[in-house]
Amino acid sequence: MEILDLIDKLEAMTAQARRVPITGRSMIDAERLTELIDQMRMTVPRNIQDAQEVLERREQIVNQTMLDARRIRATAETDARTLVDASELVKQARERGEEILTETAQKAERIIGLAEAEARRRMAGAGQYAQDSLAKLEEEVLSVLNSIHAGQRLLTPAEDLMPLGLEEEAPA
Repeated sequence: MEILDLIDKLEAMTAQARRVPITGRSMIDAERLTELIDQMRMTVPRNIQDAQEVLERREQIVNQTMLDARRIRATAETDARTLVDASELVKQARERGEEILTETAQKAERIIGLAEAEARRRMAGAGQYAQDSLAKLEEEVLSVLNSIHAGQRLLTPAEDLMPLGLEEEAPA
């Protein structure tokens, strides 16, 4: 279940809370609230896991790109050796080999750059998503907690609120 679904449930829970007469305050089932908070805690690590998977995929792309670059380079070197039949062909082969190596290096750098940029973008997005979700969750939980505390204060027995000195003296 996604964090936003859980936040919607939290919002629905507060909307459905029973009203305390006269006070305008609401009461929320603490057990249901605790259960929902536990679900939220379990959802946030999944988002962090998704970010970790993006990083692992980035590493795989970089490794595959390096393997492809080595393979292309080896192919270019092999091609260059086979063209060593005549002096003109040798010269052309060397030039072509250098071009292929340069293009391969540029292509590899471009692919690695794109993979790293994508990984950074996804990581930033995942981090921002987690931050935003946690901030919204914190606001909702604080709001609910403030409502709970306000309800508790309203339900505190009057004798706890008696001024000092007006209490009945205990028998000696």
